[in-house]
Amino acid sequence: MSDSQLEPTRPPAVAPGNVAVITGGASGIGLAVAEALIAEGMSVVLADIDAPKLRDVEARLTEDGASVATMICNTTAEPEVNALVEYALEQFGAVHVMFNNAGIGGFGDAWTDPIELWHRVVDVNLYGVVHGIRAALPIMQQQGVGHIVNTASMAGLGVAPGLAPYFATKHAVVGLTESLFLELEALGSPVGASVLCPGFVKTDLMNKEPDSIDSPLGPIIAEFFRTGVETGIPASDVADQVTAAIKAGQFWILTHEDMRQGPVERMQRAAAGINPTLNIGS
Repeated sequence: MSDSQLEPTRPPAVAPGNVAVITGGASGIGLAVAEALIAEGMSVVLADIDAPKLRDVEARLTEDGASVATMICNTTAEPEVNALVEYALEQFGAVHVMFNNAGIGGFGDAWTDPIELWHRVVDVNLYGVVHGIRAALPIMQQQGVGHIVNTASMAGLGVAPGLAPYFATKHAVVGLTESLFLELEALGSPVGASVLCPGFVKTDLMNKEPDSIDSPLGPIIAEFFRTGVETGIPASDVADQVTAAIKAGQFWILTHEDMRQGPVERMQRAAAGINPTLNIGS
């Protein structure tokens, strides 16, 4: 039996009339993916904690003829994410794509700031993804069709100093998504999974962070990230890659060709027993 015969045959998750649920959907990558899926003829449920921005987005997209619903949702709370998915079922009758995209940077001193810094970053970046999977997966399994996309980062494949909670959670999202993918494959599930690992993208990520960071490396790292975001690729480019990956059943979504060698070199150093090297740009 060939490898292709072993692969589960999956109905398309991206198709006219299908439904997507997107967290962190009021701006940036989330909104761009929503617009890309709307262009595919899909209905979209957008979730965010920014109520004014969410209302503005809903009004604009609806005026343009899109089939859109919105909901204020704090993804750190499992009941709210469960309610979000139930809301999508009430509004549109199904959930074909679950895009767990909400995330924060969590700038601060990981070792001397109150432990709440860790809890906040882990709750949003990791547990928000876990809650989304747990809410949507059983429905997708029952439907016989679905695809889950989790937003990690190139920070999930590499490391820099001064931002341990962020890097830790992004590594965790890569790991849990790969584990999910393999589990779905092993079970012959009709549900697919992808992990999104973007480099710098023009979003409002840094607007959610404090203006000044009181830690030894905080100002340097923050400036590096601000510059990267300001000069990053358009969110629409990421959205195109996400849409294509869902259609192709592709697990890895690495948006920046020029950043792909960094994780390879990191593993080569690990295999050779060479200590980590300080290169913030890798």
